[in-house]
Amino acid sequence: MARSARSWIFGALLVGGAIASPFLAGELLCRLAGYRGLEQYLPDSTLGWVLVPGQTTVTRVGSLPVRVDADGFRGAPLDHPKAAGTIRIFALGASTTFGWGVRQEDTYEQVLQRMLDDTARARGSAVRYEVVNGGVIGFNLRQSLRYMRRIATRFQPDGFIVAYTFNDAWNRFGSAGAPALGRILSGVRIKNALRRSALYDWLVDFVARRRWAGAAARGAGQAALVQTADGPATPADLADFEATLDSMLALGPGARLSLALVVPAARDQGAPWPRQAAMTSFAARARLPLLDLFPAFGARGADSLYLDGDAVHPSRRGHALIARLLYAELCRAALGAGPGSPDAVYRAGCPARLPR
Repeated sequence: MARSARSWIFGALLVGGAIASPFLAGELLCRLAGYRGLEQYLPDSTLGWVLVPGQTTVTRVGSLPVRVDADGFRGAPLDHPKAAGTIRIFALGASTTFGWGVRQEDTYEQVLQRMLDDTARARGSAVRYEVVNGGVIGFNLRQSLRYMRRIATRFQPDGFIVAYTFNDAWNRFGSAGAPALGRILSGVRIKNALRRSALYDWLVDFVARRRWAGAAARGAGQAALVQTADGPATPADLADFEATLDSMLALGPGARLSLALVVPAARDQGAPWPRQAAMTSFAARARLPLLDLFPAFGARGADSLYLDGDAVHPSRRGHALIARLLYAELCRAALGAGPGSPDAVYRAGCPARLPR
């Protein structure tokens, strides 16, 4: 090899090493500081993205264990077919449902399952409940509807609990204004590569904290707007949102499956945003069980119900409160359900009378 060629290669290696060294050092330091790679997603032409089945990872906040089963749900494996005497409910939504920043056993789905099972056993019932965590970070309501359809054909559900996601304003997947599917699926693959890096994890966390601090300094409720990009909606947006809820109604009670809705609130929100109000009104018109969290979570002074430095995601205490309130709402619906009503699936896990 000519001396000039060897010199060029040597110089290129030196330059490459000089460029890579800071990144490698940063990666090492971030891992020593507790940052890790994050959950991975499969590109999905129907849903956009789904959790990679069978993975073990950590939450971005707190680095708490995340175990995804073989079907792509956070939690314990499901029986196939469903065991006799099991009532299987799927909780759908986005990062709050997934359990952003909390352990699996502390998510509202798992707390609710324990409450239902404990009461069923105390009443001598052989019924066993499964409240499956079907939350996928970043999902909008249209994606939750498509997930409902897939789950209904594959996993023998008895009902669904669907939570508002705060994502419909920025995530247009499934709408006429959405980016091309190929771009979305390519974006999932690129982000997966980045999410394997602890340095990327730290950078996302750093930017989020800076944005939170800046927004919080501007006044109550501003952090929620910055974090969610939610808020105003056009009449066309609301019509599309309500049409999605109509489709859920047809797929739920229309197919003899229970359907309940949960409307979370952001920290210091002040007043419901249009899509939240639309979901609340829809539940009233359709006579669906509804948990409106605005009175508890949207009020001033509810800080302990949220993760530190976060305007949206509940803390462990917040998840426990959601579970208690949701249990009361589901039991109220079950005890008042008429013959053949899908809401009666919760009756075995409820007391004979609710305390006043």
